[in-house]
Amino acid sequence: MLAHQRHRQIIQSLSASGTARTTELAAKLEVTEETIRRDFEKLEADGELVRIHGGAVSLDLSTQDFSLRERVAHNAEGKARIARAALSHIKEGMTVFFDASTTVLQLAALLPEAPLTIVTNALQTAITLAGKPNITVFVLGGKLGASSLSCTGWAAAEGLEHHRIDAAFISCKGIESSLGLSDAAEEHARIKKDVVARSSQVFLLADQTKSGLASSFFFAKNSEIDLWICDAEPRADVLDAVTSQGMRLEVAR
Repeated sequence: MLAHQRHRQIIQSLSASGTARTTELAAKLEVTEETIRRDFEKLEADGELVRIHGGAVSLDLSTQDFSLRERVAHNAEGKARIARAALSHIKEGMTVFFDASTTVLQLAALLPEAPLTIVTNALQTAITLAGKPNITVFVLGGKLGASSLSCTGWAAAEGLEHHRIDAAFISCKGIESSLGLSDAAEEHARIKKDVVARSSQVFLLADQTKSGLASSFFFAKNSEIDLWICDAEPRADVLDAVTSQGMRLEVAR
């Protein structure tokens, strides 16, 4: 198979699922994994994809604001591992911010019956926590987003000012080596920027498909994140860059 034929099939695979694994493509196209890696390098240079550890990801994943249902289905297993690892960083008596990401939603479901205060702008997260009587939940008001089921805008930002945040658990669309964390929607980036500024600790819950991506709106520098909990080690250049800026990494097993 010629290179341009492989490239076309790789792009088709990314269009269908958003991600592509090196091993799977090598077997499907009957070439070596090294050949697929070289294909990824060429396609990344052409602006067709972004390489990640073990494969590649479509650029569309970083710039589109998908619905809650679509985000729940994407990499559910990896998100579950991240959520379980994040649970160990929450202690009784803390005041914690949860964003509207689906990984954080899984973390909310795992919380034990312990005295905690949760501040969130995510309606689905608040509903999940409503059945835990020892947890006090404050829901930030504002403009409701139909796809994310979360509140943003002036009212949400003002509501956040009334809380002391011990730890924030947030996600993002992309983690770029030099520019930091970004999101696809301006309103989500805005509230996350405010949360990062107000929190004593910031935990990033993001799978390794986000590494190297840059979405539309940047909201935090890598140096502002205390710990990135990931489902697999990100590609080496991104890992070296973010750790040199002070971000620690924990791989959820």
